Amino acid sequence: MPRPRQPKPKEKAVTSPRPPSIVLSEKQAAFVDNVMNGDSLDRAAKKAGYYRDDIGNVVAKSHAVQAALRNARDELSSAAQISRADVIDGFMEAINLARLGADPMTMVRGWTEVGKMLGFYAPEVKRLEITDSQKRLQSKFMSMSDEDLLRVIEGEATVVVDEEEEPSCGG
Repeated sequence: MPRPRQPKPKEKAVTSPRPPSIVLSEKQAAFVDNVMNGDSLDRAAKKAGYYRDDIGNVVAKSHAVQAALRNARDELSSAAQISRADVIDGFMEAINLARLGADPMTMVRGWTEVGKMLGFYAPEVKRLEITDSQKRLQSKFMSMSDEDLLRVIEGEATVVVDEEEEPSCGG
């Protein structure tokens, strides 16, 4: 005789009730709970009742959802009293154990995770600042005809930056 099926207990939400300043729809709240339970963005969206397959990133970019996720993560981190330094210490211990076990691939994976946490894989931001004289020179080049630009390139003409009149083109 087969045993009667027991209903599955409902998963307890990872997050506590949200403050009234973060107003989420029912689907957004379910999405946040699913993400905090470890689902991917698309899977969390599907479980929350969204019907498009690729909607997870769109939902996650909502300011209210981002704020709710940030609050939930802060809450979990403070409840477990885990800081970034604690996580890095854990990785360092694992790297040392891998070193003792002569397992270089595990060491590399550990160092990769440490590098990610420290932001070494973040894209490098480069700023290009143009001075006023460079801006004036750029605008003079933009206003020149192709023939005049060719004369400047070939050294037959010069461009005077400090004057407000058109560049001199000698021939």
